[in-house]
Amino acid sequence: MAKTNLIAGLDIGSGKITCIAAAHDFETNTLKVMGGRSVPCRGLKGGMVSDIRETSAAVMQVLGGIERECNQEIGSLYVGVRGAHLESFSNHGTYNISRMDKEITQADMDLAVENAKAMPIKNDNEIVDVITQGYSIDKQKGITNPEGMEGSLLEVDVHITTGSSTHLNNLAKAIQRPGYKIDHIFYGLVPLADTVLTEEEKEIGALLLDLGGETMSLGIYIDGILKFSRDIPYGCDLITSDLSRLLHTSRQNAKEIKEKYGVSFPTFLDEEGEIPVPSLDGRSTHNIKKSYVLDIIQPRVEELIEQVGRVVDTSGYKNFPVVGVVTGGGSLMPGITDHCVNILGLKEVRRGIVQRDLITSDDEFFDPQYSTAMALAIYASGHCAYEDFSGGSYEKGTSVFGKLGKWFKGVDIFGG
Repeated sequence: MAKTNLIAGLDIGSGKITCIAAAHDFETNTLKVMGGRSVPCRGLKGGMVSDIRETSAAVMQVLGGIERECNQEIGSLYVGVRGAHLESFSNHGTYNISRMDKEITQADMDLAVENAKAMPIKNDNEIVDVITQGYSIDKQKGITNPEGMEGSLLEVDVHITTGSSTHLNNLAKAIQRPGYKIDHIFYGLVPLADTVLTEEEKEIGALLLDLGGETMSLGIYIDGILKFSRDIPYGCDLITSDLSRLLHTSRQNAKEIKEKYGVSFPTFLDEEGEIPVPSLDGRSTHNIKKSYVLDIIQPRVEELIEQVGRVVDTSGYKNFPVVGVVTGGGSLMPGITDHCVNILGLKEVRRGIVQRDLITSDDEFFDPQYSTAMALAIYASGHCAYEDFSGGSYEKGTSVFGKLGKWFKGVDIFGG
């Protein structure tokens, strides 16, 4: 298969792997989705690798399937991560301009950011993302881009996300074993926010909530800037577990009942009626009322959103978010936005999908479960050199990132 400008956003979710592959259409000057896949992965738990073989197999199934479908190799791979091992915080950096001309250059800005990154972090952690929040020159605040301006003291505020080196390296090994090379790894919430939130929402004060199976990611934007982010190690799989246990059926049956009949707010219960529930062994069925499913789901959803509220309360930005945007697979549950309004005290909450003017795609890939993967592909499209697709370029010292190359492809990844 020939190398082309096919770029992939790989979302390492909580219990599943999702990918969107896109390419730049030079005739229309648009980014177009060429293919996408989402598969369950038993080798992931809470966004972290628990079984490297299972994870590698899922990666090969997703990326290999897309390459066959598109009949071309993936030229650039951007990976989004999540999980409780990620920690985010803000920091401040300064840089003195000692030159006679005092004109601030991009190099000066980079050095200010590097100084902001020079802070103690946990021994096993490394920096995943650094987001610039704003600059000041000689104590004058509110500067978004100081390049070309004059000053003696350049200051910058940044939002830093760190993650466990062990978990990140294990994930890199799982992706690289089938022969794929990573261009860059991001905290998935960051590109997601840029494609799901509007600029007006970021300015007025927005809470972004990505509802996954085993994790919930939340970010708070104020005055257009990411002020706070956190991953919570609970998710909507708890609803599936509750249904499985209380309905005495398998997790797969419980998942199907949740997706077909589940609502989390009484006003979404269209009519009373009964639904069949297969027994645990699959040999028989019993009927239950739809309202009983609501009685199981509603308390768990309330508990999850209350946990989000407790994190917001301790964030230092409790009173700032005005609107909320909920995305991810869990956002499809009818009534979720109502609970966010009632429990979080937000004025308005909507379900978020990637803005359609950013990318051309079939409707199926605008499903919220693909949002992070699509956001990564959009971000990648702005950082790729289309004339050169010789493989990934992500290097990280002696870390396993970048050690393996495409030549592994076709080799038995487990040696037996």
